[in-house]
Amino acid sequence: MRVAQRMISRNYMMTLNTSLSKRAESLERGSSGLKFQKLSDNVADGSRAMHIQEQRLQSTQQLNNVEDLLDELNSVDSNMEAIHSILQSIQEKTLEGMSESYGEDNRAVLAQEIASKKEQILQFANAQFAGKYLFSGTNNSTQQFTVDETSGKLMFNGVLVEDIFQDTDGKFYYNVTDETTTPPTVTQTQVPNSDEIFADIGLGLKITSGKEADPRTALQVSFSGLELLGFGGGEDPVIGDKGTEVASNVYDLLTQIEQALTSDFDKTALDDLHTQLVALTDQVGMNRTELGTRMDFLERSKSRLEADIDNMTEMESNLISSDPAEEAIKMKECEYVWMAVMQLGSQILPTSLLEFIGY
Repeated sequence: MRVAQRMISRNYMMTLNTSLSKRAESLERGSSGLKFQKLSDNVADGSRAMHIQEQRLQSTQQLNNVEDLLDELNSVDSNMEAIHSILQSIQEKTLEGMSESYGEDNRAVLAQEIASKKEQILQFANAQFAGKYLFSGTNNSTQQFTVDETSGKLMFNGVLVEDIFQDTDGKFYYNVTDETTTPPTVTQTQVPNSDEIFADIGLGLKITSGKEADPRTALQVSFSGLELLGFGGGEDPVIGDKGTEVASNVYDLLTQIEQALTSDFDKTALDDLHTQLVALTDQVGMNRTELGTRMDFLERSKSRLEADIDNMTEMESNLISSDPAEEAIKMKECEYVWMAVMQLGSQILPTSLLEFIGY
């Protein structure tokens, strides 16, 4: 009889402890909002939740990159727009200056105005955003566009722009001649800091064997000032329809227009120069169009990343977050069980204890 009473007491205490434990767990889930507190409590859901958290962190970083890039490209667009607007204005002024009746004094004033606008274009081409030069390639320490003190011609990272050419690999080069050899040797050298810059925006970034970003898996975020203002023409000069040699970049071309207006007035030369100015202005416009395409792609990427983050947050919540309504019901169930166990104990324990003492 004593053994039976002890078994009843022991079983009752186990039931009581189990009820208390479930009640405590339900209370903890309700207060914390989590289905479980330790990974060991639910390894499957916990592991999946950790994997989702890692993916969400990567997507959040990529979203931050996209938002920063959009801010930067908005600044790029503003500077491109300013350059494009100035060039359009100079086109109109040049047409006026080509008129025989415009007058020498007026052309001299126009040349001064073009010289001022030329320097404005140089300032916009050297614009910065958040301490970064916008059209410099990988150069962020110094201004990329300068003017050669001897010739007055445009330079990019220390190289005359008219000497720069683009090879089949898309990179920019210039020729360096070694006069110490016989005959002199010419070496094709890449223009300093003229490489492209790519950013990871969630396309599965891959690096090629040449340790460069695969363009199919990243977005090019750099804009070359050479493609914006023009380059080349030194060894392969551009000849206008009327026989005038014209510069292949905006800055040097505007210098030519100044000289054509103020020295010996040459309407034929101005006609060729104006034609080239229209072409280079259109080139700036094409760069703006390409920029708009990139920005549109970034906006779509931003929307995609935001949707991905929302979906992953919901998935994580489904895995680890408790349902308040469900937990409230479970809490009530635990309270009912607790009350039932207590009522049962009031009927079992007193008798069992007296009998246990009697023995």
